[in-house]
Amino acid sequence: MASGHLRLSAGLAVAALVAAHAGRAQADAAPVSILFVGNSFTHGRYAPALNYNAGPGDAPGNAQVHDLLCPSAPCSGVEGVAPVTPGQNPPPGSTLAQQLGYLSSNPAAQYTEVGPFGGVAGIFLQFTKEAGLDYNVSLVAVSSATLTGYLHNTGNEAGDLPLITNPAYSHVVLQDQSFQPLPSTITVAGQSVPTRGNPASFQSGVNGLVNAIDAADRAAGKPNAAVTLDETQPLASYGYTSSNPAKPIYGSSTVAAQGGNKAYAPYVGDPNPIAAMASDLHDAYVGEAAAYDAANPAGSHLDVALAGDAWVTAINSGFAQQNPFLATEATPVDLWDSNPLDACCTTPIGYHPSQYGAYLDALTLFGQITGIDPTTLAAEFDAGSPGYADSAANALGISPAIAKELADAAAATVAAGNPTTIPSPVPEPATFGLLGFGVAATALARRRARGHEECLP
Repeated sequence: MASGHLRLSAGLAVAALVAAHAGRAQADAAPVSILFVGNSFTHGRYAPALNYNAGPGDAPGNAQVHDLLCPSAPCSGVEGVAPVTPGQNPPPGSTLAQQLGYLSSNPAAQYTEVGPFGGVAGIFLQFTKEAGLDYNVSLVAVSSATLTGYLHNTGNEAGDLPLITNPAYSHVVLQDQSFQPLPSTITVAGQSVPTRGNPASFQSGVNGLVNAIDAADRAAGKPNAAVTLDETQPLASYGYTSSNPAKPIYGSSTVAAQGGNKAYAPYVGDPNPIAAMASDLHDAYVGEAAAYDAANPAGSHLDVALAGDAWVTAINSGFAQQNPFLATEATPVDLWDSNPLDACCTTPIGYHPSQYGAYLDALTLFGQITGIDPTTLAAEFDAGSPGYADSAANALGISPAIAKELADAAAATVAAGNPTTIPSPVPEPATFGLLGFGVAATALARRRARGHEECLP
């Protein structure tokens, strides 16, 4: 089902009717085959999201995500390493610093990712089940992968390109590495700062993969697949320092470990670093989708799931943390990972999504791809409902109240408009939090004030 087939509703009653109609109509058709392509942001990185709704590539039916890098159970190769269970068997040492030091010196003791993976794709699958939709979900996600790496079919991504260009899929979701789409340099406090961004690589990766997908579809005599670019979230570790010994910014991908290289925390010093990085990611993903569509009118139409924007909407709404490194934080939800022992030792905390962040990403993708208001997923928000036991929120340990807050943020962001068809001037990063995300945040506040009697336009 291509994105935009259904508009977000003008009211919850209308939204429920539209969702029910969509479920009935889609149930009469063949399952929608959708492929998620990405990296550790896509597959979830940590339990409980990592293996949620996950199955090997040869799993029968469509009850689980088909992890194509785990062709059959048990997994082998990259994903078949022995796990160190997060939060259990702590490493030796009486202090956190000593424990981190031990893990750094003993890589075999570090947390590892074991497939099959589900992650954001697994959460998305659960939402489609609850909405009465019939989706067959597959996943190709290699940690640290880039879209260019998949296109070139080399390195850790070697052998994966034929999995992506398979004409079996009518919809493909593409997510690049977190910093890849950023400008190569930004200006912070009047100073030019490198970012590790490679926008040319991001653009060529998107263009090359979409062209390859289209070519495979043409060769098979099939219509072009719909393509959704999945905007990543801003990184807290790129925008803040930490003086909190319980939450140190520790690892090889830090300024300290890189000899003071500011590219590993380029937004530190910006008055609103999270909104600034989100602005740059927004501009990159929206700009690439618009540029591709303009240059390839006969190719796949690209839209964008503004998941990173949804994070800022959640932060601006007051229930999600803006700086997760603070010793005390009034807001309850940390959208980023927060256990330094799990994160050790290649990336710091404040980098990967927590289960809350992965859930919010999946809600935004669900709203963008299906056109159904995420707030109509009733089983997610009511512990007393018959479907709550099978809900993604329950499986991930997210309370119904927080799940509803996250759904509100996703719905407000999606309802702010399709950026590839509604062009608008690009605001400066310093003001983007007010101008860009203000639309969604204001709409979310209005939504709450009206008690959900009237949905967003």
